[in-house]
Amino acid sequence: MNGLAKLLGVDSEEYNHWQLHWSPEDPVVLTVLGIVIPLGLWFFWTSLNRVGSRSRKFLLFALRLSAFTLLLLVLLKPELEFRKSQSLKNSIAVLLDNSKSLSIKTKIFPDESSRIDLIKKALEANATYFKNLEKDFNVDYYFFSDDIEKVAVGAVKNVYRPYRPYTDLTQVFDALVERYPGQSLQGIFLFSDGADLTQESGEISRNLVERLKELGSPVHTLQAGSNAGFKDLAVEAVAASDFGFVQQPLRVSLTVFASSMGNRNIPLVLKEGNHFLVSKIIEVREDTKRFEVELEFTPQNAGKRIYTLSLPKFAGEFIHTNNEKEFEINVVRDRIRVLHLNGRPSWDSRYLREVLAHNPKVDLLSFFILRSLGDDVEAPISELSLIPFPSNLLFDDYLSSFDLIIFQNFKYDPFIDKKYLGNIRKYIKNGGAFLMIGGELSFQGGGYSRTPIEEILPVSFRDNPRPLVDKSFYPVLKKEFSRHPILRLEKDLELNQDAWRSLPPLQGINMGLLPDKNAHVLLQYAKEKESVIPILIAGNFGSGRTALLATDSVWNWNFRNVGSGGSGRYFQRFWNNVIDWLIAEPETRRLQLESDKERYREGEQVLIKFKLLQKNYQPAVDMTVQLTLTPIKTESAMETELKTDEQGEGIFPFLPDGEGFYTARIQTDLEGDSLTEEIMFSVLKDTAEFEKPLVNETLLKKISEITGGRHHLLNGSDDLSAYRIANPDVQVKSHSRSFSLWDNWWAYSLVMGFLVMDWYLRRKSGLS
Repeated sequence: MNGLAKLLGVDSEEYNHWQLHWSPEDPVVLTVLGIVIPLGLWFFWTSLNRVGSRSRKFLLFALRLSAFTLLLLVLLKPELEFRKSQSLKNSIAVLLDNSKSLSIKTKIFPDESSRIDLIKKALEANATYFKNLEKDFNVDYYFFSDDIEKVAVGAVKNVYRPYRPYTDLTQVFDALVERYPGQSLQGIFLFSDGADLTQESGEISRNLVERLKELGSPVHTLQAGSNAGFKDLAVEAVAASDFGFVQQPLRVSLTVFASSMGNRNIPLVLKEGNHFLVSKIIEVREDTKRFEVELEFTPQNAGKRIYTLSLPKFAGEFIHTNNEKEFEINVVRDRIRVLHLNGRPSWDSRYLREVLAHNPKVDLLSFFILRSLGDDVEAPISELSLIPFPSNLLFDDYLSSFDLIIFQNFKYDPFIDKKYLGNIRKYIKNGGAFLMIGGELSFQGGGYSRTPIEEILPVSFRDNPRPLVDKSFYPVLKKEFSRHPILRLEKDLELNQDAWRSLPPLQGINMGLLPDKNAHVLLQYAKEKESVIPILIAGNFGSGRTALLATDSVWNWNFRNVGSGGSGRYFQRFWNNVIDWLIAEPETRRLQLESDKERYREGEQVLIKFKLLQKNYQPAVDMTVQLTLTPIKTESAMETELKTDEQGEGIFPFLPDGEGFYTARIQTDLEGDSLTEEIMFSVLKDTAEFEKPLVNETLLKKISEITGGRHHLLNGSDDLSAYRIANPDVQVKSHSRSFSLWDNWWAYSLVMGFLVMDWYLRRKSGLS
């Protein structure tokens, strides 16, 4: 072969191996040739019977056989490869578990030691063994939990600590398969407690088994810690809804884990702050590890509420952090309770009631007055009502249970005693909502002049001989309130203007309404040479919100729009906007505050966002706000001043000091109003490793058994010198040169030469 290499111009000292490669064509073609060529040669041999010379006969056959053989070789496309190969150094992987469960203590008679200390002692005691392995292997060190992180051997002692929050061995071995795609990985040392949160106790998942087999290397499992004498009481898992309803029972399901606690009754307590909500006695028995518990309580207040599940802490427990668990529930009203009083059936009241009744968020209580005292009905008044109007219940006992009160073309006398109007005033001042809709029985026509109702509405009543004027008109938007939430039929301002211009006209206006100084006139009637008349006015009274609509013909925006081939969605949107603003939904507030998430991991940055709007809901530019961040468990607070941008917005990123629940409170004074908003968010300390703290010895044994490795329980004085790792010789190609033995002139020349000589000798022998 050295001679052939020299003939081809290859340095035999540079290349120490050679190999012949074949590239066969379609196997069907080769099969046909394998049949046809022997048959052709047989016929050719029989055709040589007339050749008298035996030697010439064999010469002719040899020429034909050589030509066919060369032709077949050309079809197989042989290539000669000269390559330089060298031995590959095999690898060993040392996997060091750095999850939080390694911080748990374990009994090493007669003392106690953390699981990670057992691993560190084993590494220190066997430093010489691993150093000797480095002479023949590449020894790679990795920290792992749910992934692998390569680390220099010299840095292991200084940076190895238990801090990762989650263990998933399937992902770990999957990463190893990707890192060692060949057969160079000859062994793995796995130092771990086996507390894989993805594996069920006593089992090993199919995915993990497949990864181990795909890896194809023995895994020696070095178990850190044992469950002997492991004493712990823990709230292992909590299942509760993310939200609940005020005055509606809430159920919380949880699992309590108990190990080496003996037989005793243990109290479980559910608290909100320092207030005890419910408790339950758990009968713990030595032969059972886990106990399923259900608790039920009824939230009394709306908002984000923080609840704590607590178990007593006993002496000798290896972990105390898992005896308590906090969780958060957003408590809201079940539905928006609306009281709707209508003094006379009409198209306007019918369509509004339809909107309220079909809104899934609204719980509607509606009363229609079908006749007045002046109607000519030949029956006593006592026979015209199935039940008396429950004014004392509605406006005394249950008034605070409503979120919104609507008077639509309604005259309160004689159905409501005037003293109850004072209750409505107090209800609004304390944060309620009130809407009056026009008609002949509204405002002055309903006898509300100089009553508490006039006081809470953002207008004052003027005596007018014609309180309701029958005029057709198009309401005009006040430009300064173009961004007001009630008027936003479309998000885009230009599209919103087009939407309002597309609505059909209204019919009928309540006159004699003079807006207060701080009232927001959103819609008005405007005509040349006439004074401006308000149609839609919104305002505040105390902590509550009030509004009035000085017409009873808004139903045209639904009925006439649909009748002319349009849509009634703007009618629906308008009333939903009115309701949302009156009950002060968060998006309708002038100061809005939010965090980019409700839950953060420990060490994750929190982003606080806020928005500040003027009274007309235009952005409040370059205004100063005060932001206060307070951890609930401590009294220390962080305060900072922030400025709004051109959109009236601002952001504040910060890194919390630690886990727990935080409140963010923002406050500012704007246009004579003191505005305050508050939100809550949580920084979760990843304690999943402590929820399942037991050593998973079964899993570690199965891993070593499946891969052909060995299992060992670390005891603080471990000797690994008996572990032997196979070190097969693996050759890898560094570079090579290839030469084609068929795609050249001499291969085809030989084929033609043999065929020409065969033809010439056949002619000389008298054969055709």
